[in-house]
Amino acid sequence: MTTTNELGSTTLLVLAEGDTAGAVSHARGHLFEVFVAKLLESYGYEAPTSSTVNVSSNGIELDVVTKARLDGRVAMVECKAYSQPVAAKEVTNFYGKLTLERFDNPGTLGLIVAVPSLTADGEQFARSILEKDQNFKYLHAQAIADALLAERIITPHPAPTALDSDFAIIITKHGTYSAVLDVDPSTRLPTRVVVWSAQGNVPEPVLELVSTSPYAQRLPVHDARTNAVDAAEAQESADTVVLATVVSSKSDFQYQLPAGPKYFVGRKVSLDKLANYVAAGTKVVILNAQSGWGKSSLALKFAASIESDGGLAIVMDTRTAASSRYVVEVLRRACADASRRGLLTLPNNASWASLSSAITTIRDLQWANPAHPVLVFFDQFENVFRSPELTQAFRDLALGMQDVPGHFMIGFAWKTDLVGWIEGHPYQFREDIRSAAETIVIDPFGSGEVSTIIDRLERSVKIKLGRDLRSRLREYSQGLPWLLKKLADHVLHELKGGSSPEQLLAESLNIQGLFDLDLAQLDPESLEILKHVARYAPIPAGEVTDRYAPEAVQALVDRRLIVQIGDRLDTYWDTFRDYLNTGRVPLEDSYILRSAPNQIARMLPLVMKNGGMATVSSLATQLATSDNVIFNLSREMRLFGVTQYEPLTVTISESIMNAPDPEAAVRLKITAALRRHRALSTFSEIAQKNDGYATSEEFAHALPSVFPAVSVADGTWVGYARVFLSWFEYAGLASRRGGHWALQSDAESTNRQRLLSQRSPVRSRPGVPQEAPRRPLAMLARIGAGEKLRLPPNGSNDRDAFRTLAALGVATVSDDGWLVPIPPTVLNSDGSLDSGALLRRLEQVPGGSEGIALLRGSPKAAPLVVGSAIRDAIGAKWTDSSTHGVGGYFRAWAKELGIRVEKVPRLKKAERDQPTG
Repeated sequence: MTTTNELGSTTLLVLAEGDTAGAVSHARGHLFEVFVAKLLESYGYEAPTSSTVNVSSNGIELDVVTKARLDGRVAMVECKAYSQPVAAKEVTNFYGKLTLERFDNPGTLGLIVAVPSLTADGEQFARSILEKDQNFKYLHAQAIADALLAERIITPHPAPTALDSDFAIIITKHGTYSAVLDVDPSTRLPTRVVVWSAQGNVPEPVLELVSTSPYAQRLPVHDARTNAVDAAEAQESADTVVLATVVSSKSDFQYQLPAGPKYFVGRKVSLDKLANYVAAGTKVVILNAQSGWGKSSLALKFAASIESDGGLAIVMDTRTAASSRYVVEVLRRACADASRRGLLTLPNNASWASLSSAITTIRDLQWANPAHPVLVFFDQFENVFRSPELTQAFRDLALGMQDVPGHFMIGFAWKTDLVGWIEGHPYQFREDIRSAAETIVIDPFGSGEVSTIIDRLERSVKIKLGRDLRSRLREYSQGLPWLLKKLADHVLHELKGGSSPEQLLAESLNIQGLFDLDLAQLDPESLEILKHVARYAPIPAGEVTDRYAPEAVQALVDRRLIVQIGDRLDTYWDTFRDYLNTGRVPLEDSYILRSAPNQIARMLPLVMKNGGMATVSSLATQLATSDNVIFNLSREMRLFGVTQYEPLTVTISESIMNAPDPEAAVRLKITAALRRHRALSTFSEIAQKNDGYATSEEFAHALPSVFPAVSVADGTWVGYARVFLSWFEYAGLASRRGGHWALQSDAESTNRQRLLSQRSPVRSRPGVPQEAPRRPLAMLARIGAGEKLRLPPNGSNDRDAFRTLAALGVATVSDDGWLVPIPPTVLNSDGSLDSGALLRRLEQVPGGSEGIALLRGSPKAAPLVVGSAIRDAIGAKWTDSSTHGVGGYFRAWAKELGIRVEKVPRLKKAERDQPTG
């Protein structure tokens, strides 16, 4: 006698009470141990000699060692009671352990208990073992039910109906019971839970345990022997499931929504992969990408291609999902729609009582010939991960669909930039879904796709954007579809409002600025509503309209700053939501710098001499260049915040002009801007993988990934890399070490490049002294004594001495030709030398810290040894003679500045010229 018809698989429910989740888990584990012991007894085994139980999110696992009563042979038993069929690998693992045990105990029996059952490939593997191994047994839930029936521990339904579904064996401390879900014959939805005992009535505590379990789905629970009411009179499910599909855009630049199929661009490789998966009968696919990279748009385009080929596809917005019942209702809707189109026929005993019965119904579908696929895509999936119950239901769907024949495909889209999952929920559930799916990783737009969008923008405004503005849109968009569309929408609005492409080119097109523009147009109440929705999204619409005026909420919906998904509200984009909640945009700046500091230093001093403002034409004349070159130089300074836009002029920002030290203010602004740039984080990643160093070639090779929408020759990327590195050096974020660049974290720049004053007549890169300390220190003493010194003439010893001071970063030349110290000064207030301050400067130049460290540890280090340490640190290619000379000078400077340096025997020239390698 069977316990139920075939609507849904037989399941095992272990229900217990407890004050805490841990207490409930412990009680359930104990109940399962007792139940399995009794079950083994009915199969001829003794009480277990040892057992290990584990209660997890998957279910209950129990490992038992016992003996057969008949011959006393040892038996290994593994029991797994899950919410979905047990994977084949569990059989493989168990049989491997059984085989190892048989090396020591050849007659060991093996029994695996899998509830509700094994997967199809697991069943096949178990059958292949059973055919060859008489000492191996496999039990599934239906076999357990039959054994319990034979022992009269459970009995058949006392008042069965034609559509009883989801038979369950219920294990409690009060005893073992049976239950089914009554199904409405018209809707095929569950109406109530019916529970019965083998003898007598079901205790009230048991009915209460069933009522609060996920199995009951908030349905009324009745004792079959005392509440024999008609199912038609029973209360329907208390869950009200809201289903909403993803809404697509109605234009090219409606950035608040995913691109509609008509406005979709590119992604041919991904679409071809999806088409191949459909042809191969793949059951589950996942679209993975960071936020704003086009997952929803691709899902909609894929759905449209299924529809155009005669199939059915729906893309669900899962932000309305509130319980596991949601999954069943979506499957029910898809099958009903496909049935109305004639794509399939539902089985006579179709049931939507639970996910298990829904999968059984899909398994039994009769497909039309020729068959056309049915696709259900779950988008905006991040909301699901907030709920363990929901995530487990989707996991069970993904795993349960693996063995289902036919043409039913499930899709998921979730972003990869979620807060890092390391262990536990939802990490394991997510990985279980991944294990059952084919995954497509979506990249940003490439150059061709960005060109298509910009071409459409030009057609929309009927204005040529020009090469420069097109290039800026490429760089600023970072190849992100949503950001490109928002920038394009902004450009479209401004051009239609009368702005010119030249004026737009003067803007930084900063995304935070565009978000600020969105908010600046709101009144205080609207801004409060928007921030409230962002904080609690997705939030029921009723909660918002109860708190705020409905017409004010509707106004935000009309402006597309808020979107409605079923009965809930959310902001139009999760990046915008993050900005409202944190005040920050989680995007680094992305623009290409084409002008090096020395180029900027030709222009800005002329602007400073003119009071902070100069016309483009006058600067072009003074520098013997074109207006366009001046415009580009000024634009890059606007990106840094150094200049501000004024038509046909270059204007230095007021904050810099009013600063006590304008040169320092410029350096701080540029350093802050570079810290926000993707190019710096990319350089940092390369350097951190190589002990803090990177070459310009390595950096150039990585830059295309920073600007995926930009397509230029390899040599051009090398040029861009050198410009970026020169700015990093200016800001103290990197320093040159021979052929390498070193990452610096303290922004302590040894680069004395000045942008606002004329370039010093003495050109000297930061470095260790190339002469003895006597003349440079004497020059410093004269300056400290108040003597005003002019720049010495070329070729003089004093000129070389000043060049040494400039290389150490302690002095420079004023605009009117006088030698002046560079703050912070290395002179005391009385004009005397501050040896400690000068020593710190010496340690800051390339190679200086390595030389000082060597002498502190080895005061007797010879000149050649010291010079070699400096040479290796900066990657120089000096001869041994030059290396010896540098080391000798460095020892003299170190001694002069207070480092203990001891004499070493002088080498003869022939000895110095001997190779050191």
